[in-house]
Amino acid sequence: MMAVLLPNASAEIAGKGSAHDGRIQTAIYSPDNVFRIYAMKDRVTMIRLEDGETIDSDDGAMNVGKPGDPKNREWILGANKRGSVIMIKPSRYAEEPETNMIINTNRRTYLIELKLAKSLASMTYMLRFDYPKPAPVGETPFKGRDLNVNPCDGKINTQYQRRGDIAISPYQVWDNGTFTCFRFPTNAPRPVIYEVLPDGTESMVNMRTVNDITVVHGVSQEFRLRLNKLVMAVRSKVPNTGWYNYNGTTTGEIREVKK
Repeated sequence: MMAVLLPNASAEIAGKGSAHDGRIQTAIYSPDNVFRIYAMKDRVTMIRLEDGETIDSDDGAMNVGKPGDPKNREWILGANKRGSVIMIKPSRYAEEPETNMIINTNRRTYLIELKLAKSLASMTYMLRFDYPKPAPVGETPFKGRDLNVNPCDGKINTQYQRRGDIAISPYQVWDNGTFTCFRFPTNAPRPVIYEVLPDGTESMVNMRTVNDITVVHGVSQEFRLRLNKLVMAVRSKVPNTGWYNYNGTTTGEIREVKK
């Protein structure tokens, strides 16, 4: 669909001229920009759309102007059968042809400001567009990220005993000397995790969730999991060595930056 509206004063973007002929112009498309075309009476300007992009025009051409005598038509507009090329020119009888035009296609809306060129050298013979490509979408929104990231990677201890209510039991527990990881069934209720201190009291731990892993910020000889009246004890078979994480990472990978 194409329409010519009343004159509108605004800032516009002109296409960049070709190195071979400045009247062949290319503009970077944005739905937030108004594009300027310099036309001349009795000269046709062509607007080329993206391959596969078309306007909705039943007869392929429209004349727009004052009602009555055909000589009063301000603009003559047309399109090819595929609707991918639009031709416009101001009528030789146009009195005040400068106006704006809106082009709606099956993909986009173009806002065009139509001006009269003062010479053939400054006229727009063709306006085409470069279309910024959207960021590629992968199979998941996490493309480029490791979905199986292990926040407790490195030298790990997997020797843990579990005793208590199996309904709240993690199916995997391990630590890397800095963090302790609990992996629960996806559809299972998540209990609250407490650290059992040397005096037998319980202290709630600091933790976060990474994908399907609950990461406890620290290690302990024993954790206690509680959910209402359900209780489970998770105890490490290995004494806590408390080795220091010199590189400050959970994976052991470091990057050296040289200046």
